[in-house]
Amino acid sequence: MFVSPMLLQRMEEPFNHDDFISELKLDEIRLIYSHMDSVKLYTRHKNEVTKKFPELMDLGIPKGKVLDGELILTDQNGHPDFEAIMSRFQITNQDKIQRSSHRCPVHFCAFDILYHEGESVIYLPLSERKKTSWVPWLARMVVYQRFVG
Repeated sequence: MFVSPMLLQRMEEPFNHDDFISELKLDEIRLIYSHMDSVKLYTRHKNEVTKKFPELMDLGIPKGKVLDGELILTDQNGHPDFEAIMSRFQITNQDKIQRSSHRCPVHFCAFDILYHEGESVIYLPLSERKKTSWVPWLARMVVYQRFVG
């Protein structure tokens, strides 16, 4: 099930306000991780890319969850590597995808939960959606830290 993600908004000047949070932007590939009937992966443009990332099929995320986040690949120093993730994203041959998924697996960094237990939670404030009790299954997934104000 695809759910449109919230997109960044451009601000002309920096600001600090308790009604807003700031999060790290990894500048990688935006991904909607949907586990309703089965696991499906979508780009923010509604392209299904499930077969491109077999290493994300069994993260232990329970059915009924739809998460918004980013796919990353890291370099030897643990820093996100945009060129590497784009190269990986462009592979179409299933044999090469399987080899790449073992040699250089991607990581999913979740920063929002859109569905919980099969129900939309988009109407809730972002701070409520980020409750850690909703995301205890941290297999190959990283949960973003957030900063208030």
